[in-house]
Amino acid sequence: MNECSVALRDVHLNIPVFAPNQQRLLRKPLFMSSVGGNFDTRNGKIYVEALKGVSFKLKEGEHLGLIGHNGAGKSTLLKVIAGVYPPSRGEVTVQGSIGCLFEMGGGIAGEMTGYECIKYQHLVHGNPNEDWREVAEEVAAFTELGSYLNLPLRTYSDGMRARLIAAVATAWNRDILLIDEGIGAGDQAFQEKFAIRIEKFLKRAGLLVIASHSVALLKTHCSRGILLSHGQVVTSGTLEEALAAYVNPK
Repeated sequence: MNECSVALRDVHLNIPVFAPNQQRLLRKPLFMSSVGGNFDTRNGKIYVEALKGVSFKLKEGEHLGLIGHNGAGKSTLLKVIAGVYPPSRGEVTVQGSIGCLFEMGGGIAGEMTGYECIKYQHLVHGNPNEDWREVAEEVAAFTELGSYLNLPLRTYSDGMRARLIAAVATAWNRDILLIDEGIGAGDQAFQEKFAIRIEKFLKRAGLLVIASHSVALLKTHCSRGILLSHGQVVTSGTLEEALAAYVNPK
């Protein structure tokens, strides 16, 4: 059986900006300062350069922390690894199954009920020999959402949605776990409950990537670190080296 791994080679991601009067937007300082990447203009269109030349390799057993200011590209990089965003240039090679703790993924609509969401995710990620209703029962018990799982996702509060995402992301064994701390996981009591679940999940997962501002969280789970700024890798090394570069930029 092959070991899980993640490798990025010179990855760039350009996201087009679709808006009227694009050239006028580009001249507005407020707009330019509100996003993390730089701008590129081609053929009369504006692109945000979300990632620029990102390269690194991770092998089984390694836990990586992504560090940087808001808009540095941390969440975007996670989504590139997950395959949500295909790179504009460069190569992304992933060996192993992926669990994503940042969104439900493609195919999820606000009109779907919680149970329908669980069933869909089971069809995509679950064991075909396992009954999805057994997974749904476990998710229902863990999230304590009860009858809300019969309601459309559009009716959920942010906290309820976060609970469901957190439970579904860790419902099946995964080789690789990607976590965006920004998602949260409900109230304090649920976060403590979820922390225990994550610990158990990590013992089964072979590789972890976390995007976070929490030094305590990163030190608990990560040994490697990458500092990002405006979509570029500033420092790549041990977690301590990346944190030191973040606190005391050159």
